[in-house]
Amino acid sequence: MTDQTAKRRGRPPKATPEGTPAAPAPARAARAKAAPTLPEPTFIPERLTVHAGLTLLEVQDPADLDALLSDARLSPHVAERLAPTFVLLRPGADAAALDALRRAGHTPRVNGGQP
Repeated sequence: MTDQTAKRRGRPPKATPEGTPAAPAPARAARAKAAPTLPEPTFIPERLTVHAGLTLLEVQDPADLDALLSDARLSPHVAERLAPTFVLLRPGADAAALDALRRAGHTPRVNGGQP
């Protein structure tokens, strides 16, 4: 003789004085159905700006970038140093900066650009 009903694990529900099972506690039911909460972000920007078409120059060693910035052929094309190994080139100066790097004996690798 096999019972076809699914077996329940855990304690049976508490019975009320009338003999019927008690309803689940509202707080427990609400926690079970509530979606997990995400942590609050630590940084909420007031305004985001996305710039397309900018050219970044990246080197492996900050000392290499220092040497490149002291070179008079490349320094006019640099707008700003963003990090120890990154600089932002002036708009439209990407081809001239690549030409200056090649004339200085460097072999730059270009990612996702035309020049």
